Amino acid sequence: MTSTKQPPAPDDGELTSPLAGTGLPDPSGTRIVLIGAGRFNELHPLPATRRNVEDLADLITAAWNLPVANCTVLRDPASPRDLSRAVEEAAKEATDTLLVYYAGHGLIDWSGHFHLAVRSSERESVHDTAVPYAWVKEHIEKSRAERRVVILDCCYAARAFGLQSDSALFEVAGTYVLAAASETATAVSPPGEEFTAFTGALLTVLRNGIPGLPRYLDLDSIFRRLSKELRLRNRPQPSKQCRDHLGRAPFIKNAAHVPSGDAPLPGVPAQQRSPFETSGPETPPSRTSATSRADTVPRRAANIPDGNPIPVRRRKAVRLVGLPAAALALLLGGYSVFSVSHEDSPQIRQIHGKGFINVGVKADQPGLARQIAPEKWEGFEIDLARNIAAGLGFPRNKVHFKAVETKDRDRLLQNGVVDFVVATWTMDGSQAKKARKHATAPLDFVGPYFKTSLSALVWETEEDAASVEGIDDIGEKYDRDRICTAVGSTSEEYLKEKNIDHTTKDSYQQCWEDEGVHVVITDEIILAGLNQENDYPLREGEKVRKGHVVRLADTVESYGVGIPAGDPIFEYLTCRAIPKDWESNVSANLEKMAKKHLDREWTRPTVKFPECSRLDAWKSKMRNFF
Repeated sequence: MTSTKQPPAPDDGELTSPLAGTGLPDPSGTRIVLIGAGRFNELHPLPATRRNVEDLADLITAAWNLPVANCTVLRDPASPRDLSRAVEEAAKEATDTLLVYYAGHGLIDWSGHFHLAVRSSERESVHDTAVPYAWVKEHIEKSRAERRVVILDCCYAARAFGLQSDSALFEVAGTYVLAAASETATAVSPPGEEFTAFTGALLTVLRNGIPGLPRYLDLDSIFRRLSKELRLRNRPQPSKQCRDHLGRAPFIKNAAHVPSGDAPLPGVPAQQRSPFETSGPETPPSRTSATSRADTVPRRAANIPDGNPIPVRRRKAVRLVGLPAAALALLLGGYSVFSVSHEDSPQIRQIHGKGFINVGVKADQPGLARQIAPEKWEGFEIDLARNIAAGLGFPRNKVHFKAVETKDRDRLLQNGVVDFVVATWTMDGSQAKKARKHATAPLDFVGPYFKTSLSALVWETEEDAASVEGIDDIGEKYDRDRICTAVGSTSEEYLKEKNIDHTTKDSYQQCWEDEGVHVVITDEIILAGLNQENDYPLREGEKVRKGHVVRLADTVESYGVGIPAGDPIFEYLTCRAIPKDWESNVSANLEKMAKKHLDREWTRPTVKFPECSRLDAWKSKMRNFF
């Protein structure tokens, strides 16, 4: 195993590595995956991992000026495949820098192999319930990224070094592994602290910087200060392994640096940097792996009478040749190589002008979307909304949630109070159909992102609830004041079609809290959450009443994201975000609740995600440009 003893730091002027002078990671070619495994079926929970990944995401995306779409935050992966897929996708896309971070339980199987735990992992069956680190290593090995950084905050993390020794991952130059604990030591998550011990110290170093060091911190400097921080706190000592000089390459700005007139390092791709950037004025360029492909392109200039050169204006030339070139690319099937981002949409740019984005969500639907404290929200739709906002260029701290009711979703979106809506909105319901045809502010819907069916939540004894088999039984057994649903909902339409007298309220929660109501009609996944929130039996003599969910046949509700119509780029970026982390978000927010209150054999619905039209988005970009 490679020794973890640290080499002496190079002098400020010493550039001993191919990457040492190449600058910070290039945002467009960088991908980061932050995995926080904190909830488990059998292993003890690690709630601090969620805060770990959220704060790291905010810090790193800001420090590297990274598009939030290039940062994947995976919370509580449900299966080994969920974790492996996230790393695989990022590794395929990264060309400059790939950073993979994991916080959770490190496990060892009976043969001594190192694994990363997921929700379904079992200590007695590690080999087929956890993620073999070899899987992660293989994805990273295959990446085209010039720099690869792996951070493992888990027990026995240094066992990863054994998989990446002389003949493995480090045959590819530019990889750095930082481990929270040695091969035999456990990492710690101190009770009552908001971060795990290792990541808390790492965040401290990254946020505060290191006094006396240059403008940019390298990984070796961060490692040495991190070791000191942990030693002072009497916490397990970290380890690191690096077979290249990536440890000395700039990693992040030093928050404690006092400017002394040094020119900042450019944050551009290594492939595009001039070789002269790492050489002195009299020194020929060093031909290294990071600079040998870069060619110096002279700046075009024109002379005017006083002899001073000025840049040549080239915009007209671009206008003349841009359209034929674009047409040729389309004919050759090459349109997919052109990027489409939130910056290409005037509508999204206008939202960015506010500095934040408003998202309409429900506030009282446990499992789906719920406000649990001021400015604190949780649920499947909350996680989906954050992923969509990330694709539109907004980090978590710039996403503001606004509570909406079923009856006013369309109005708030049309009036610009919210910028998009994720609120159990049935795409083919009458409210959605009417919104699409609005004369002045039409809406559109992207989805489906979830499918469910109409059901009834019946407050009865188990015996009486078993006698309710369908909507006809409900109509015969209960009078109008006993049956309730939300005004403006598809369930209200359904009850009207079936000629069932009923009452309405602004929300399903209000229906269920009304002591006079014995039946609430809406989608079964919503009812599962209501029943979970109010899961208590009421004893009346020998009878016990509680909530029972009864499925109503022949109904399918497909949820979609409400957006303003007419912007293909907005639609495309929203569409791309829907599948992201879908399985892990369903597992983390809905699965346990659904199995308890709907059916022990409940399975995730089969959702055919929408096809995202990159071509329409690109055409819109070209129209905006020309």
